[in-house]
Amino acid sequence: MALSMRRHTWRPLAWISPSVLLIVAVITLPAVRMAWTSLQSTDETGVGHGFAGLANYRRLFAEPALANVLSNTVVWVLLVVGGSIVIALGLAQLLNQRFFGRRLVRWALIVPWAASLVMTSTVWRYMLEGGNGIVNRFLMDLGVISAPVGWYQDPRYAFWSVVAVGIVVTVPFTTYVLLSGLQAIEPQVYEAGKMDGAGPWKAYRHITLPLLRPALVIATILVTIYVFNSFPVIWVITGSNPGNFSDTTVTWAYKIAFRQQLDTGEGAALSVFNVLLLIVVVLLYLRAVNADRDQQTRLGRTWAAVSEWFADRWGRGPQVRPVSPAPARTRRKIWPSLRPVVLPLAGLVVAVFFLAPYAVMFLASFKDGADLYAVPATYLPQHWVWSNWTNVWHVLPLTSLLRNSLIIAVASTVLVLVVAVPAAYYTARNRFTGRAAFLNLVLITQVLAPVALVVGLYQEVVYVHGVNQYWAIIVVNAAFNLAFVTWIMNGQFAGVDLAIEEAAMLEGLGPMRRMLRIMLPVVRPGLVTALVFTFIQVWNEFVISLTVFNDPTHGRVTLPVGIQQLVGLNQTNYQYLFVASLIATVPVVALFVAIERHLVGGLTAGSVK
Repeated sequence: MALSMRRHTWRPLAWISPSVLLIVAVITLPAVRMAWTSLQSTDETGVGHGFAGLANYRRLFAEPALANVLSNTVVWVLLVVGGSIVIALGLAQLLNQRFFGRRLVRWALIVPWAASLVMTSTVWRYMLEGGNGIVNRFLMDLGVISAPVGWYQDPRYAFWSVVAVGIVVTVPFTTYVLLSGLQAIEPQVYEAGKMDGAGPWKAYRHITLPLLRPALVIATILVTIYVFNSFPVIWVITGSNPGNFSDTTVTWAYKIAFRQQLDTGEGAALSVFNVLLLIVVVLLYLRAVNADRDQQTRLGRTWAAVSEWFADRWGRGPQVRPVSPAPARTRRKIWPSLRPVVLPLAGLVVAVFFLAPYAVMFLASFKDGADLYAVPATYLPQHWVWSNWTNVWHVLPLTSLLRNSLIIAVASTVLVLVVAVPAAYYTARNRFTGRAAFLNLVLITQVLAPVALVVGLYQEVVYVHGVNQYWAIIVVNAAFNLAFVTWIMNGQFAGVDLAIEEAAMLEGLGPMRRMLRIMLPVVRPGLVTALVFTFIQVWNEFVISLTVFNDPTHGRVTLPVGIQQLVGLNQTNYQYLFVASLIATVPVVALFVAIERHLVGGLTAGSVK
């Protein structure tokens, strides 16, 4: 129930107008400008020269590379989303169990999520090197391959390599969303199922999956948007390769606009196509999963048929295949004795797998050039070069890179909290005309990722003379993190008992003082989560910085961009890049670990509400 039913239009506007203005200025206007640019004739500098109609679209659809790029995009989304969901379902089940070392395993899963994708992709690129890559060395030692493979250089393997890396870096977020859904299921439900004779498979099918449905829907939608708009993994690992054999429509649009053709009109046309395609995909998925409990759509009927087939094969109900209770009793006797060993061992395998790239990064930071490019690769440094950690400050402009990233991350976080928290508070505690429209507007911004609007964003920043200016990139980052903070804090405020605020009203406190003095202390865990998560997102941001804040001459470069620009040279000094990456990664991972418990509960709260 809402705290207030006032209908004065000026009062809601005072609370939500800063958010609306930020969204309109940084997201809506660039989207409109991008759509308009796609209908313009432009030169190599991006300047328009009159209306061109659909010429850019005709030129786009006549591109020889289009069919392969579209095929890559479909395969990329299906495999990375599908693979991460399937793996995350198992990992979420594992992490929902109690066993020795579970907290450490969950922290290990945090690292790939908290670390910058640019830095994670950089270490994977190093590991996938041809002759001197750790992956080749490991597979050859196991006898899986007999000769080194150019995993990201060879067109036969490059795309599949980035798909594999894409799945690995997507699994942690997906796991935590599903884990939050599992932890919301009451244990009494499973006890009732056991009393009715439900075995593990039937309990999973008839209890876990239906109750996990909201989290699964949210995970699939968010991961689809995230994967479709994914840029750093493909760009860092294969972006310097000639041709388009590993491009998706997102990376190809960037190349068309800013790297290869320098054709912002055609790049804008492909970006508009990307946004429309993503919206259609999300709408089709929502329609499929929500249509009459999965029964009125082909997808639903297929799922039901597959489920029944598995139930017939492995169901343990008496109506399917009567089974003696002896095996069940045997399993119940054996599993308790195996559980203390099997679950920690499985957790150890998971932790080692997800931490392995960062262990490689750490060890490589102590190697010299000979060790880095040794053939076959060396696991440990032959000579521990401790001086890499001091020399990096002279070899790279690390102080400048860290300072720039820190300024942008802190300022963007403060701005988004100042704008989003009041809007979240007022929409959570009041009902007013336009409330639903505002919340839907905020939600839509989740679909429009920076990389999807990069052409329009660049043109707008150029128009307001904001290229390589701190204020411009701070405002843009704040706008694209507004949705997460608004939804998280909206859910936090909505969960506070109305009696607390009503007591404050009786003492004569106005809305602003109630929010600052009463509500914010109550929702402090959610506020800290929003603050830390936003800081990390901006700290690790790549595409916006690469496009509008990229001036090495005057020291206007962020850390992720600075690291990426040194990858792919004739001889990349990976040891220094890894030192810089570790310096940048350890603090944000520590922050993420600090909010991990709150993050599990908050990931789906705002979306559900």
